[in-house]
Amino acid sequence: MKVIKINSLWCPACLIMNNLLDKVKDKYALDIIDYDYDEDHEKIKIYNIGKILPVIIFLDNNNKEIKRIIGELKIKELTKILDNLERGF
Repeated sequence: MKVIKINSLWCPACLIMNNLLDKVKDKYALDIIDYDYDEDHEKIKIYNIGKILPVIIFLDNNNKEIKRIIGELKIKELTKILDNLERGF
């Protein structure tokens, strides 16, 4: 599953979500593309990113957005979302 991750080094919630995604990326075959909020201004506009970070965007095989997470989640919440996405919900 293709994942767009937008975060920043100064963002504590981003560091937490980075660690969680690292833990689950192999199990869910996540293809993660990272963008930095402070450097990748064009991508921030394209993906319509506001001021709250991190933003995790899940894309289908046609690169259409199927789910967006804004802010920090617990591992159980993240795995539930990933399980649902795998099942097509």
